[in-house]
Amino acid sequence: MNIFSAYSVLTSNILGSFTDPFEFQGTYGEPTDGIRQTVFEQVVSQEALIRNFSDEKVRFLLNDSSASKEEVRAYQKILIDAAIVHDQYHGPTLSEMVTPDLLQKLENVWKEQNLDPKDLKNFISFVQKYGNQKIFRLLRNNPKEFLGLDKALRDRAARSGKDLELSILSSTYPLKGKNIQELKIDLMEQLFSKETFALTKSEEILTKSLTTLDVEKYLGIGAKTQDLEGFCTPAGQVLFYWLYQSLNLHLVAQDSQMIDQINRVKELFVKTLGNPAARAQLLKEKIEGGDFGVVFTQECDAAVRAALEETFLPLGEQNGGDGTFVFLRKDLWAPHYQVLSLLGYSESLKGKTNLVLATSLLTGEKFLLASCHGDSNNAADGRLQISLIMDLFTKEADKHPGLQLILGADANTKSPEEVTLLREHLSQLGLTATSVGPTTIKQRMVTVQHAKAGRAAIDEEDFLITLKPQSGGRYHFTNLTVGFSKEKPDLSRPLPDLDHPSDHYPVGARFEKLS
Repeated sequence: MNIFSAYSVLTSNILGSFTDPFEFQGTYGEPTDGIRQTVFEQVVSQEALIRNFSDEKVRFLLNDSSASKEEVRAYQKILIDAAIVHDQYHGPTLSEMVTPDLLQKLENVWKEQNLDPKDLKNFISFVQKYGNQKIFRLLRNNPKEFLGLDKALRDRAARSGKDLELSILSSTYPLKGKNIQELKIDLMEQLFSKETFALTKSEEILTKSLTTLDVEKYLGIGAKTQDLEGFCTPAGQVLFYWLYQSLNLHLVAQDSQMIDQINRVKELFVKTLGNPAARAQLLKEKIEGGDFGVVFTQECDAAVRAALEETFLPLGEQNGGDGTFVFLRKDLWAPHYQVLSLLGYSESLKGKTNLVLATSLLTGEKFLLASCHGDSNNAADGRLQISLIMDLFTKEADKHPGLQLILGADANTKSPEEVTLLREHLSQLGLTATSVGPTTIKQRMVTVQHAKAGRAAIDEEDFLITLKPQSGGRYHFTNLTVGFSKEKPDLSRPLPDLDHPSDHYPVGARFEKLS
């Protein structure tokens, strides 16, 4: 094998947990895409969509590519005001959502589960007081803590090695029922249990979060924050979550045929993008086709790990908490490599970084190889990881003269300014990185994280990093690829899609010896 191709390297955020067929805009195939678009139009807030428009999008709608920032903001405000009016009149009233029959069913569930009648009484009073109010805007602008149960339920399922088995839009589990009422009852019977209540947040946290909510804006003049305090108890939080998910079901099932169509989307998703084994096989074939000798992953799931360990060395003592791994191909690296730790970095205990000291079978050189996954809410975290890795590299280089370095990182740099800060930081450390343009192109759609609904991201977040020549680097990156291709990605085509089942494109390169 040619010595240069032996060091083809790849970094890839795999989106290991992908169990929601309605989370992202993207090309999932027909008839899936048409049905998903119908769901988006009913469920996603128009206000959220427009607030998340890019300046370029607003200029396009304004039909003026040279519009100033001020003109863009002014036109966007006009669009937002119109969207708010749309959302105010969208969907059912609270009494249409929660009918007397449903309240009777809730009472039966309460008695069967021997639950505190005070919680149900508070909920019934809320429905009676605000029954004539449209409920869509409140359930798209509530404090985020009120839907914290969603993540808790998903985490519980993941700990059991399962997907979320709940009849909601945002799961692979089928909807059960022939009409809106049956869907809500089925969901009620799945949710209301003391096991679910045990997953809720403290009442104090939710009560405090209410202080940020302008209740009158969503429930009318005279509405009081105190009227929502009943949703702060454990049972109240489950009621609120049921109400939220029931609204989604109500909106999409006004045409009963949509129930079967949504279940068809879920069924196709489970066979394709939502199938861990199929996604792992697709990635494995592309990696093998690219002749990669080192693969850095982030958010790698068990299926991808198992598939790659057929060709790559076992991961051994690497921390699997985040799926941030270093895979070394069996025929290119000595089988016994050393796993190193970043002392003083708490996130390494969660597996946000993994480092190995390995020996090339082709050249006998030693390499420090590191996979990194920066905090999604703090780009400085990625820079900190790299600083600490360089501290460790310096110590190891004293023991192993000529030591080389390769990093694969999802740095979570979500703006050009953050990319610039990262590159400046790398330069100060004597490092250089690939520059391939946007590596994540996505748009969130149906999500309990309301601020992200409709938010488009076109960011350069993924990098291969090595030493500068003046810092002792003997190699450089050539033949760069994004998504296994030398062609630049289409920025108008959001991920994931059937060819790239992640919200990040992998970045690859040949790691070629300097002449």
